[in-house]
This record gives sequence, structure tokens and C-alpha cells, in this order.
Amino acid sequence: MWEIIYWSHARRAGEMEALKELPQDRRVGIGLVNPKTEIVESLEEIIAKATKAADLFGADRIFLNPDCGFATFADNPVCSSRLAEAKLSALTRSAEILRAR
Repeated sequence: MWEIIYWSHARRAGEMEALKELPQDRRVGIGLVNPKTEIVESLEEIIAKATKAADLFGADRIFLNPDCGFATFADNPVCSSRLAEAKLSALTRSAEILRAR
């Protein structure tokens, strides 16, 4: 059975290299889109960070995730549903491109 570690890619979380010594039976969810900004991350930016994670941990050990939840403040959402959908679409498209390589 796999254990999963989620890693926020925000600057406050530090660099993912801090997790490079994790045991091989751990998977890592890498936060690659920021739900607190109004900018949709480019495919190139997401793919570059995901590639770095894959090089560090192995492609079979990583998950591409949002940096944290889109409904962190359910009564006062930081991100509109339309923007969240665009960010998740960019994340999904990036994963498709990486899998095709």
C-alpha cells in the first residue's frame, strides 16, 4: 500500500528537494497551481515543475495537484468556480502532455 505526502509548491513551503530522501514506498502530490491567484498557470510552467518532481522522485511516484483546496474558505471563496475550472484544466492538460512523452 502506498502512503501519499502532499507538498505545497508555494514559496512558504520550501523546496521539494527536502523530500528527496523519502522511502520509495511514498508517493508525493505536488501542488502546481495556486488557487489564491487570478492567473491561470501556463502549461509550460506546470510541466517544468512536474518534470522537476518526476526527475527527483520518479514519474510513477508523483501526483499533480492544486497547491491547496479551491474552497479553503467556503463562505468566502478565494477563487471563482470558472477560474478553478481553468486551473484544473491546465493541470489536467499538463498531465496528458507528460504522459504522452
